[in-house]
Order: sequence, then structure tokens, then C-alpha cells
Amino acid sequence: MTPLPRASRDQYRLLALVILLGLGAVFHLYLWTPQRVQLVEMEQRVRQAEEANRLAQTRTGDLDRVREELELGEREFAFLQRLVPSEGEVAAIYEAIASETQSLGLELVHVIPGDPMPDSAGYFMRQQWAMQVEGGYHDIGRFLARVAGFTRIVRPEVEEILPARMTNSGRQLVHARFRLETFVLPPGENVSPDDG
Repeated sequence: MTPLPRASRDQYRLLALVILLGLGAVFHLYLWTPQRVQLVEMEQRVRQAEEANRLAQTRTGDLDRVREELELGEREFAFLQRLVPSEGEVAAIYEAIASETQSLGLELVHVIPGDPMPDSAGYFMRQQWAMQVEGGYHDIGRFLARVAGFTRIVRPEVEEILPARMTNSGRQLVHARFRLETFVLPPGENVSPDDG
């Protein structure tokens, strides 16, 4: 171990060096380190704020997309409601079906309407009709096409087509058994075709 210097000038230099080292240590401990820690914390906050901002912008974009999809769904639902008859229009649909059979020269053997039942989504009531018609094969095809093209939703589903009888002119008639399905607005949700 080296002894302390004996010369006063060297002692002053050593004292100055010790004071400088002490000031450096104080600066480092009380000024540099806290500001460095504060700077690191600020950088983390800035990164978190940027991430939150990026997420908020993404969510805003998602929210805009969800709003657009919701508006589209509402428009489609309103359009669908215009296609679905109210319960009071079921008689008019039956009359239109009877009129179509007469215009095509078909014989309406029978029509049995079923009770309306809620559909799986619960928005509409499902009305089914069991029908039997007799006539020419192509006439029955035209009838089904016309019924499917009504302004209200009516969905025919053929269950069976069998040969029926021969006419005096030798024309083969067929007997068709099918179901018609339509959707009916639940009571209290009647929408007229001109609404919307």
C-alpha cells in the first residue's frame, strides 16, 4: 500500500481528485441515475401510449366495420319483412294460389293449412300448407315456378309426383303432392309492402 503523499501540492491534488470522485458519485447517484430511470419510464409510457393508440385505431376501424355490417343487416331484415306477409295476408296468398291453379287448368285436389310455428331464429312464424294438385306435368311445373315467384316469400317443396289418369284426348295427367311454406310476421309486427 502506498502511503499518502508528503508534499502539500500532491496532497491538494489527491484531495481534489477525491472531491471530484465524490462529486461524480453524487452526480451519478442523485442526478444521472434518477433521470435515467425517469427517461426509461417515460419511454415505456410512450410505447404503451402508442400501443394503446394503435389498438384504439384498430378498434375504431373494427367498430366502423361492425356498424356497416349492422346497417346492412338492418336493411336486409327490413327488406325481408316486406317480403313476409302479415297473418291477415295468408288468405290473399291462398286466393292467389287458387287463381294460379285455375289459370293453368289444374285441379286443386285439396289444401290443408298448418298452424303457424315460430322459426328457429324467432323472428317470423313459419306457415306450412299441404297441397295436392292434378294436371299436366309441365303445367304443374309452371304453377310451382309462379308460386315461387310471388312478391311474398312462398317456398314450394315437391313431395311426390305420380301418374294420375289419361284424359279423353290421350293426355297423361299427374298427381302432385307438395308442401308450400311461407313465413308470417308475428302478431303486432305487421309491415306494409310500401314501408321502408
